[in-house]
Amino acid sequence: MTQLSLHHISLPVRDLARSAEFYDYTLGLPRLPRPEFGFDGLWYGCGDGQLHLIVNPEGTYRNGPVTGRDIHFALSTKDFDGFIARLTAAGYSEDAAPDDPKRLRVSRDSDAGFAQIFLMDPDGHLVEINRARG
Repeated sequence: MTQLSLHHISLPVRDLARSAEFYDYTLGLPRLPRPEFGFDGLWYGCGDGQLHLIVNPEGTYRNGPVTGRDIHFALSTKDFDGFIARLTAAGYSEDAAPDDPKRLRVSRDSDAGFAQIFLMDPDGHLVEINRARG
């Protein structure tokens, strides 16, 4: 049977500069070269996969509180506590109101079997950061 692996995730964004600040500095993802497609966007490296941002104001965007029970993508880190400190320095907080876009939901002992952080990017896309195994 042919094995599949994840190549990339594409997300629509409204404001590329605002999104770039989040993915460049808040998450610290490395940029990758991107072909000229005739529309704006950015590519980022995520381990063996990629994250593609595509400027599309008419894209699908979510509204609502930070929860792990909605469409999201997950990244892993070996420095879970260091990543919480990084997000806190960027203005994210577990104490923020449920509808605050800078709210963190942290579960150090989740039912998934590994620690998890959930947060939103500037366009409301849900991002999970979890503790890497091993």
